Amino acid sequence: DNDVNFWGDDIWPGNSPDLNVAECIGSIIKDEVETQMLSEAEYNQYHEDTLEMHIENVLTSMEEDTELFETLL
Repeated sequence: DNDVNFWGDDIWPGNSPDLNVAECIGSIIKDEVETQMLSEAEYNQYHEDTLEMHIENVLTSMEEDTELFETLL
């Protein structure tokens, strides 16, 4: 009664980084945070608070970027 079709052992899902949404988003976050960190004054560049602030800023800006997520999905 249940017509469930499974992939055989010879078929594997794509494993390209281009297809892995989580890796792509992680890379975007890393690049954006790095850009913001490098724009900081040198004495403030490597503080944990500065890093946390920039991560929060990047994540907040990404929440509103629906076009980014549409292109990834």
